[in-house]
Amino acid sequence: MAYRPLSQHGGSTSHDSIQYESVEFVTYDARFTKGDLSHLQGDIAPPTFAPCGCGPTTFSWRNKMISLTKWLLTLLIGVATAHVAVLINLATSSLVSWKFHTLQALLVQEAQGTSMHGMGVLFLVACNAWCVGIASLLTTFWAPASAGSGIPEIKSTLNGVHVKVWMSMDTLVCKIVGVILSVSGGLPVGKEGPMIHSASIIGAFFSSKRSYQGCGWRPVVFLQEKDVRDLVTCGAAAGVAAAFGAPIGGVLFALEEGASFLSPKLIWRAFFCAMVAACVVFGSSLASFSETASKSSLFAFGKMVDPTVDRASYLPWELVVFMAIGAVGGVLGAIFNQINKCIMYRTQLRQLPLPLKVVYVMGVSVGLSVVWYFLSAFIGTCQTMPPAISTTEKARLVNHLVPFTCPSGQYNDLASLFLAPQDAALKQLLHLQSTLASPPTFTTSSLVAFAFCYFLGTAMVFGSSITSGVFVPCILVGAALGRVAGRWMHSDELNFVNLSTYALVGAAAVMGGVTRMTISLAIILLEATGDLQYALPLMMALMPARWVGNLFSEGLYEVHIHCRRLPFLDWSPPKGAEHMSVTLVMKPEPVSCFGKRERVGTLLAELELHPQQMCWAVVERRYDLHTGQPEKVLEGTIQRNVLVRLLHQKATWNPFSCADHESDRTNVHVLESDHEDAVPLDMSKFSVADRECFVNLEFYVNPSPGLINVEASAAQAYRQFRSLGLSFLCVVSKRGELMGVVTRDEMHALAMGTIPKGSHGSSSSYMAK
Repeated sequence: MAYRPLSQHGGSTSHDSIQYESVEFVTYDARFTKGDLSHLQGDIAPPTFAPCGCGPTTFSWRNKMISLTKWLLTLLIGVATAHVAVLINLATSSLVSWKFHTLQALLVQEAQGTSMHGMGVLFLVACNAWCVGIASLLTTFWAPASAGSGIPEIKSTLNGVHVKVWMSMDTLVCKIVGVILSVSGGLPVGKEGPMIHSASIIGAFFSSKRSYQGCGWRPVVFLQEKDVRDLVTCGAAAGVAAAFGAPIGGVLFALEEGASFLSPKLIWRAFFCAMVAACVVFGSSLASFSETASKSSLFAFGKMVDPTVDRASYLPWELVVFMAIGAVGGVLGAIFNQINKCIMYRTQLRQLPLPLKVVYVMGVSVGLSVVWYFLSAFIGTCQTMPPAISTTEKARLVNHLVPFTCPSGQYNDLASLFLAPQDAALKQLLHLQSTLASPPTFTTSSLVAFAFCYFLGTAMVFGSSITSGVFVPCILVGAALGRVAGRWMHSDELNFVNLSTYALVGAAAVMGGVTRMTISLAIILLEATGDLQYALPLMMALMPARWVGNLFSEGLYEVHIHCRRLPFLDWSPPKGAEHMSVTLVMKPEPVSCFGKRERVGTLLAELELHPQQMCWAVVERRYDLHTGQPEKVLEGTIQRNVLVRLLHQKATWNPFSCADHESDRTNVHVLESDHEDAVPLDMSKFSVADRECFVNLEFYVNPSPGLINVEASAAQAYRQFRSLGLSFLCVVSKRGELMGVVTRDEMHALAMGTIPKGSHGSSSSYMAK
């Protein structure tokens, strides 16, 4: 079945095109019906169980094979994610290195008079526009779902929203190519967020085959919906581990920001997947196991302090300063989110025609390239190159200082930040320090100009029609502003101030203010620095950043989720839902449902009438002698993909003239194939005689669906819906009669503060108090 991504055509933000699936649905196996349950009556001895008490011995081998398959898939996801990360790093570093070396050569030729004046800026603008234009064209016309970082899509997928194009191979390829070109094109974007999305797509790809069959045996289902969800979560953890070299931070990120459903097995499997990814990335530069691995393939900050110095890089009273920096980071994060929201949604930028979306991205690229070039020329200052440094790592940083138009033996401090690879610029901010007697490595004006341009440029680009992330840009902005704060405190009496500490705390504050990450971000930064002494400063900065940021706006990912109207459900129900009846949030009448035996024509008409509906209630229609009214007693639910398979296989149909005891033409293998319906239904191929046949649905229903009493509150329905990962909740009376159904649409409307029009006796809107 085809799935349309949001805003694919004309930028529509309606979520009517989203297909929902229950993440906890377990298909009812017809083998455990009627005759097979005869041992419960005492006629047949119950099956024997293994000594461990874990289940029947006949199924122990199958359970072990399923468990082994899941671990092998987890291993493959980690390995594949690591290779994608290495490919992105190598391609990006090669293109960026070539661009900057060519630019510097042209600038030297201009200074010598052997080249026409202005060739440097023309080359920079043309190269950046070419890279960004190709990336935007691919994103806009080939895979629109690859735009942005992909983390809002991952959060929504793991929350229960299923849009197939988010996890397609086209999106993966476009994501990889797009992030390479966008970063190489000089846009203020990061590659870490897209790498997380790419890893999640890899997880979905390896879990796409859910059943296997061989040698004429019956199909064996290895993966259920929750297993696919867990493997996608493992992919997200592996993406962070491969991007930052932080496997523990990757697990915490997947659990804090991504996963909506937790279990000990999921944590352990995500840890294993992240470990594999980090191991493969770390060893990607090895030619043999006897040589030392290089750290260049990992996004590490390097050693922050001299290990021979036995004192902390901060004093106890400075923790108060770090909290103030965190509060400022929260304000800046809220400002960033509001600017990005206004540009992307209030100005209707996402509603532009497709060609204009490409023009916008290329215009931003050209504008930023020109601004950066001339700011480096007019605001940047020429500084004397630092003396020879014995430390190999810092010597490499000195080599990344850009001379630009400065005389020999000098470098331009602002150009060294704008016209250098992002990881090199970050390490310069963290490691290159100056003494009181010498001029600063980076002047305050250059740091403020760099932070302002990167801040505004990232806000203008993120969410547009190009692959982009915010991790590294936010860290760069925070590091520059943190260095400014440390410089302001640098005086004769306060010569102990460590600029590296302030830069690191500033990076955490801005990043936490934008994304509202706390635990996972602290661990990622700790793993990147490799120094545990920074745990307390990072924690003291991240908490105020989150608290203050939440006073003014939502986190960046939540802003995009809500503005795109994705039916994402938070952990807690909205205020006031405890005093609402569940009947106020049920689907409007009439509720479509099926009887235990339905005509093929009725099934076809219902599937065609409701193309977005993924589940139906199955009821037994009978007449109540006491009330004199017909009633519909709930028997279970049936999924759309099961109905499609039943209609494809005529062997499951019964002639309309046969008696009830003859309608036993069931085929349990229908429920044991892959979950996705392979071939869509062609209504024209069903004749009039075919439509008069009927199908016995009671053999294929889920007999224990999610249900709630009609007297329950809306908050109870929300908690049950959210905690179990449901997509369809039946509302029943005490007698088991179906009173209505609740879907994710109604729960999302409740969370947003509105109730769909036409609800049972309710007003058209409900404002949460």
